[in-house]
Parts: sequence; structure tokens; C-alpha cells
Amino acid sequence: MRGYEYKDKVSVVPLIDVSLVVVLALMVISPFLNNNNSKVDLPKARASEVNDEQKTEVVYALDGTITIDDHPVQLADVRALLAPRFAENPESVAVICADRGLLYSDVERLIAEVKAAKAPRITIATKEHEGPGDAQR
Repeated sequence: MRGYEYKDKVSVVPLIDVSLVVVLALMVISPFLNNNNSKVDLPKARASEVNDEQKTEVVYALDGTITIDDHPVQLADVRALLAPRFAENPESVAVICADRGLLYSDVERLIAEVKAAKAPRITIATKEHEGPGDAQR
């Protein structure tokens, strides 16, 4: 006759408890572990005006019209019209002025066309935030 065999079972509850205590201790200590000994002089950023002879303004209005330096064009013609300008003046800047009511995908297509025309630099025109009432418009 065989007697009753006692089998040991491993309880994982104490292991989980210890793990949680270690995680909590690390969460409490981690904000104090930042190494602030490295001094980094970050560059200053500011908006600069572009010379008129270097600037090519591409305006995308809410009604879907696109103008390049006040001449209306179609989206398909943007690359063909801008490529020669950028080829002859490698210091030029394409300034994209898009209405904020336009879909982002439409503006993205315009940016892709300007980029495909090999624009040396592309900037997106914004207006300065005027105050708390401006954010609600």
C-alpha cells in the first residue's frame, strides 16, 4: 500500500509582492536620478524675414485656388513652374501660405509638389498668436 505523497507547490504571490515593492521603490527614486552635470547651450530660434528676391510665395486659398507670386496655377503645374526658379537661384526659399481651414492632406500634396520641384528650403507661413481670443477662432 502506498502512502500519501506530499508535493510542494511553489507560491508566486510573495514573488509578485517583492517585485511590486521594487517597482514602486524605483518609481519613487527615479526622479532624483537625473544627471544634470552636463551643461548644454541650446541654440536660439527666431523667425527671420526672407529677402524678396529670394522668396517664392505659394498661396493656397480656402476655395482651392493656388497662386505663385500672384499668378494662379493648378496643383499639377506647380512642380513645372517652380523647378526652373529653384534651379537658377539655389538660395531661394519657397514660402507656403495655406489657409488654416484647408484639409491637411491638401496642404501636404502642395508641399510634396514644391519639394519635388527641388526647393532648396521650404517654409510654412504662420501668423503670430495675438492673444487669448485668437485661439477660439
